[in-house]
Amino acid sequence: MPRATVLLTEDDPSVLESVGDALQDAGYEVLRAPSSREALLKLSDAVHLLITDLWLPGVDGLALLTEAKQRHPLLEVVLITGNATVQSAIQAMKAGAFDYLTKPFTPPDILDVVERALEHRRLREEITRWREHGDEQTATQIRNLIGRSPKMQAIYDTIHRVAPFKSTVLVTGESGTGKEMVVRAIHELSPRKNGPFVAINCAAVPASIIESELFGHERGAFTGASARAMGYFEAANHGTLFIDEVGELDLAVQAKLLRVLETGTFIPVGSTKEKSVDVRVLAATNSDLQLAVDYRHFRSDLFYRLNVVHIDMPPLRDRIEDVPLLVRNLLERLCAEHKLRVPDVDEKALEALQRYTWPGNVRELRNTLEAVLILGQKPLITDVDLPEHVRRAVGGTATGGPAPAVDLDVAEKETIDKALRQTGGDRNRAAQLLNVSVRTLYRKMARFGLR
Repeated sequence: MPRATVLLTEDDPSVLESVGDALQDAGYEVLRAPSSREALLKLSDAVHLLITDLWLPGVDGLALLTEAKQRHPLLEVVLITGNATVQSAIQAMKAGAFDYLTKPFTPPDILDVVERALEHRRLREEITRWREHGDEQTATQIRNLIGRSPKMQAIYDTIHRVAPFKSTVLVTGESGTGKEMVVRAIHELSPRKNGPFVAINCAAVPASIIESELFGHERGAFTGASARAMGYFEAANHGTLFIDEVGELDLAVQAKLLRVLETGTFIPVGSTKEKSVDVRVLAATNSDLQLAVDYRHFRSDLFYRLNVVHIDMPPLRDRIEDVPLLVRNLLERLCAEHKLRVPDVDEKALEALQRYTWPGNVRELRNTLEAVLILGQKPLITDVDLPEHVRRAVGGTATGGPAPAVDLDVAEKETIDKALRQTGGDRNRAAQLLNVSVRTLYRKMARFGLR
C-alpha cells in the first residue's frame, strides 16, 4: 500500500521522471504534472504533499502554492529552485511552503524533506483536531506524540507554558529525538500560528553566505549580488524563525544575531539602513553549546539570550518506558496512512523493542515499525518479524550490544581523543592530523564532551 500521495509538478521531463521514480521506489503514490494548470486539475484532498518547481511556464510555482494552500489548507508544499540566492524560495516559505530544495539535489535529500513535511502535516492534523474539539481525548493524542514518561511530560508542559509568549527557546538533543516537532508545536500553539514559520539549517548553508541568508543583502553587496534579497528574519516577520544547528554560526554572525534578539533590528549586508522585525526565534542544536562557550567558539551572551527557556530532548534509550506507548501510537498512525489493520505486538517483540538502544531515536523506531508493517502485513507482530539487530538486543547480551551507529560514535570520539593526546591538546595540530577544519573539530569535541 502507498505511504502517502505526492503531487510532483516539474516542467523538466528528466527531473519529473527521476524525482518521481525515487518517490515511487520509496513507496509513495506519485501524481505527475508538467505544469501548474495540470497540477491544479489533479489536486484533491487525497494529495498529502505538493512538490513544485518554482519556475514553471504560465502559472509559476509561487502562484500554484498560493492557490493550492487556499483550496487545501493542510496541504504541505515543498519548492524546488535553481536560484543560488533562494530569494524566491524564502518568499514562498513566507507564503506557506514547508521547505525548499536547491538544484542539484540527491534522492536522499528529497526523501528526507518529504518525510519531514509529512510528519509536520500529521502534527498539524492532530493539533487542528485538538483545537476543534478541545476535549481530553484529543489532548491525550497530542500528549502521546511525546510520551508519558516524567521527562517527556515535563517537556509537554513546558511547550504549553512557553507557547503563548515571545521568549526564545533552545531545544537540544540527539538526532531523531523530535527537536523540530517540538519547535513546530510551539509555533502552532502560539498566537503567531497564522504568521510565517521559516526554518534555516545552519549546517546546510555555507559559512560564506549565512549572514546574507539570515539578514538579506543589498544590490552590489558582494560579487553576484545583482539585486536586493530578503533574508530569513525579514521573511519571518510577525511569525517564527527556527534556527537549526545554531552552534554552526561563526562569531561574526553570532554578534549580529545577538543584536536582533536584543533590539529587534538588523542591518542587511551592504546596507547602512536599519530594519526592524517582530520575530520569535526558536533554536536547536545537537551540540553542547556550554562547552562551545568554554572553548570561546560560541558567544556566552548569545548563549544566555537563546537559552531563556531550555528544552532538552532525551534519547529514546533514556525513556524506554515510553516505547510501548510510542509503538502503539506509531502503528495506529502508520496503519491509517497505509490503510492497514493495526496489528497486535506480542510480549517478546515488545521486549526486544524496549531492550534495543535506538541510536536513531524515535525516527528509527518509526522507520523500523513501518518496514515491519509493509513486509509482514500480519495481525500479530512477533520478535521474528523484527530486524536481526533489534532481536539481538533481547537480554542485553554481548551480541545485543549498541547498534552500529553508536559504535561509530564511540570510535570517532576515541580517534579525536587520541589525536588531542598526541598533539598535547593543540587543537590546530589535531585538526590537521584528523584532516578536518578547526571549526569541525570544535563542533565534534563539543558533541562528544571532550575538553
